Amino acid sequence: MASTYPESDKVAIAKNLIETCGLHRALHAARQFGWHDVAENIAKRIDESQKSSASF
Repeated sequence: MASTYPESDKVAIAKNLIETCGLHRALHAARQFGWHDVAENIAKRIDESQKSSASF
Protein backbone atom coordinates (compact mmCIF):
# COMPACT_ATOMS: atom_id res chain seq x y z
CA MET A 1 0.00 0.00 0.00
CA ALA A 2 2.63 2.55 1.00
CA SER A 3 4.66 1.81 -2.12
CA THR A 4 2.05 3.65 -4.19
CA TYR A 5 2.51 6.88 -2.21
CA PRO A 6 4.99 9.62 -3.16
CA GLU A 7 8.24 9.70 -1.17
CA SER A 8 7.10 12.73 0.84
CA ASP A 9 4.04 10.80 2.03
CA LYS A 10 6.19 7.81 3.01
CA VAL A 11 8.36 10.09 5.13
CA ALA A 12 5.24 11.58 6.72
CA ILE A 13 3.87 8.10 7.48
CA ALA A 14 7.19 7.10 9.05
CA LYS A 15 7.32 10.29 11.12
CA ASN A 16 3.75 9.80 12.33
CA LEU A 17 4.41 6.19 13.32
CA ILE A 18 7.60 7.19 15.16
CA GLU A 19 5.87 10.01 17.05
CA THR A 20 2.97 7.73 17.94
CA CYS A 21 4.77 4.50 18.79
CA GLY A 22 8.48 5.16 19.12
CA LEU A 23 11.20 3.97 16.77
CA HIS A 24 11.19 0.23 17.33
CA ARG A 25 7.42 -0.22 17.49
CA ALA A 26 7.04 1.97 14.41
CA LEU A 27 9.47 -0.28 12.54
CA HIS A 28 7.55 -3.35 13.65
CA ALA A 29 4.21 -1.83 12.60
CA ALA A 30 5.53 -0.81 9.17
CA ARG A 31 6.87 -4.32 8.59
CA GLN A 32 3.58 -5.86 9.74
CA PHE A 33 1.65 -3.76 7.23
CA GLY A 34 4.14 -4.59 4.47
CA TRP A 35 5.22 -0.97 4.12
CA HIS A 36 8.78 -1.84 3.17
CA ASP A 37 9.73 1.67 2.05
CA VAL A 38 8.41 3.16 5.29
CA ALA A 39 10.18 0.46 7.32
CA GLU A 40 13.42 1.26 5.49
CA ASN A 41 13.04 4.94 6.37
CA ILE A 42 12.44 4.09 10.03
CA ALA A 43 15.40 1.68 10.09
CA LYS A 44 17.64 4.49 8.80
CA ARG A 45 16.46 6.71 11.63
CA ILE A 46 17.22 3.96 14.15
CA ASP A 47 20.72 3.61 12.69
CA GLU A 48 21.23 7.38 12.86
CA SER A 49 20.09 7.54 16.47
CA GLN A 50 22.40 4.67 17.44
CA LYS A 51 25.35 6.33 15.70
CA SER A 52 24.70 9.66 17.40
CA SER A 53 24.37 8.05 20.84
CA ALA A 54 27.56 6.01 20.27
CA SER A 55 29.56 9.16 19.56
CA PHE A 56 29.08 10.47 23.12
